[in-house]
Amino acid sequence: MGRSVKEALSLRDEVRLGTTSSSPNLGSPTFDEVPFHVDVDRRPALGTYVIVVSDTEEVAHYGRIISGTEDNPRANPASLQQNQAYQVGQKDPRPTDRAPHVTRVMTAEVLGEIHLSDGGNKTVKEPNQLPQTGKGVYELPADLIPWLQNIPDSPDKGFHIGQIESGNRSIDFVLPMEAIARHLAVVGKTGVGKSYAVGVLIEELVRHGIPIIAFDVLGDVVNAAEDLGGRNFRAGEDFRVPYSVIGLSEFLGFVPNLTSDQSELVSLAYEVIFNKAFNNLEATGEVDISIKSLINEIQSVGAEFGQAAVGGRAARRVETAFNRNRLLSPKTENWLSEVAEKPIINVFIGHLSQQQRNLIVGATARMLQALRKREKIPPFVFVLDEAHFFLPSGGEITPSTYVIREMIRTARHDAIGIALITQSPSSMDKQVLLTCNTRVVFALDPDDLRLVSGTMGDVSEEMMSRIPKLAKGTAIVSSATDIMRHPALVRIRKRKTREGAPTPNLAEEVTKWREQQVF
Repeated sequence: MGRSVKEALSLRDEVRLGTTSSSPNLGSPTFDEVPFHVDVDRRPALGTYVIVVSDTEEVAHYGRIISGTEDNPRANPASLQQNQAYQVGQKDPRPTDRAPHVTRVMTAEVLGEIHLSDGGNKTVKEPNQLPQTGKGVYELPADLIPWLQNIPDSPDKGFHIGQIESGNRSIDFVLPMEAIARHLAVVGKTGVGKSYAVGVLIEELVRHGIPIIAFDVLGDVVNAAEDLGGRNFRAGEDFRVPYSVIGLSEFLGFVPNLTSDQSELVSLAYEVIFNKAFNNLEATGEVDISIKSLINEIQSVGAEFGQAAVGGRAARRVETAFNRNRLLSPKTENWLSEVAEKPIINVFIGHLSQQQRNLIVGATARMLQALRKREKIPPFVFVLDEAHFFLPSGGEITPSTYVIREMIRTARHDAIGIALITQSPSSMDKQVLLTCNTRVVFALDPDDLRLVSGTMGDVSEEMMSRIPKLAKGTAIVSSATDIMRHPALVRIRKRKTREGAPTPNLAEEVTKWREQQVF
C-alpha cells in the first residue's frame, strides 16, 4: 500500500489544528467551505493554509482560514448580567480552552485538492469532491506554499516581493518571471505602501538585469534610481524626444489649433520625414533631422496640391510650436543611448502640466516601442506612476491614451513589460486594468474596491471585505492561474534602496516657513 497524502506532506500531530464539524448554526462542509472545531490550546491565525484529510488517503483538500467564531453560553449577556447582579455563578466564564462549555469553530475556504499518484507524485487539481466531517485539519508546512501556489521557491527564479504569511509562519513570496511580461498593476489609496512596493519591484528588475524606463510624477523613484546606478532626467531640460520618430498623432498633439486643411498637409509632410528618420536610425542608430526639413516638406506638399498659402501658414504654426516647446528635439538625445547602459532611466515629469505629461509620455512610449520592434534598444519594463491621469476612465481621451492602450495590448510580443501604479483605479480605463495580468492590491476605498473585485480571481468574499483595512505594506497579489494558482496575502519585504520624499508633516512645514520669513 502506498503512502497517504498526510504522510507525503509530513502532517504530524503537532500541526493538527482540529476536526471538520457539522452544526445547524455554524454550518457543514460544502464544496466551497469547511468548518472545523479547533483543538484545545491551538491558535490558528486568519489566513493560515490548511490541509483537510479524507477517507481516501490519496486525496486531501487544501484551503485557507477565512473566519472563525467562539461559542460560550456562560458568556452570553444575560448570564453575565445575572452574575454581576446577584454575585453568583461562575466568576470566570472562560477559565481555559479546556472548559467544556467553550467551543471554537473556524472556517476554511476550499481552494483545491491534492492527489497522490501510485508513484508518490503530488498533483494539484480543482476541487470536485465534498469534504467530509470528522476528519483532521492540519496546518500546511510553510515550505510547501510555493509548490501549492505554483510560484518559484527561490529568488533566483523570480522577483522576491515579500513574504506570504500562514499563521505564525512566513515564507518568501517570489513572483514568476513571466508575470512582468504580461503586465502588472499596483493599486491602493494614498499612504498604503504602493510606491514602496514599486521600489521593491524596481530593485528586483535591476537584480535580474532587466532595464527600466520610469515616468515619475511625485519623485518617488529618484533616490532608488541613484542608489541602483541609474540615471535621473528632468523632462524638458535634459530629456527631450526627437520630433521625427514619435509618430504623427503624438506630433500633432504638440501643434495646437491647426485647421483641417493645415493638418492634412502637415500629416503628409510628417510621414515623409518619419520614414526618412527611421531609415537613418536603421542605418546609423542616430536621428538628426532639423525642423527646417519638415517646414520645407510642408511647403512643398502645399505647393503640389495648389495650396501654397495654406502650406505656408501651416509651416509657420509648426515652426512656432516647435521653437516654443521644450519637450521636442531635432535629434536623438543622449538619454536614448543610456537605455542599454543604465539599469534604470527615471524621467521626472512632476513639474509639467498634465497636458504636457500626457504628450511626453505618449510620444516617448510610441518611440520606444518602435525602436524596440527594430531591436535598437533592449527589452525593458515601462513604469508609469499616477496611471489614471494617462489612461482615464469614462471615454476621456488624452494624447497618451491610445498609445499606452495599444502598447499594453501588443508590448508582450515586443518583449516590453508594463507596470502601472494608481491610487484611483475607478478613475482609470477599466479595459487597461483588466489587461494587466497581475494585480498588487493594497487598501482601497469602497468605490475602487468594487471595480477591482472582479479582477482578482478566486479571492473569497471574506478576504475581499478586509481589503479596505489592510495594514500598510500588506497587499493581495493575484494573477492568471498559469502564473500563480491562487491570490495571496503578501507582506512587502524591506527595501534596499532609499524611498522617495516622505509625506510632509504640515504643522512642521508651516513652522519652518514662518521661521524663514522676514516681516
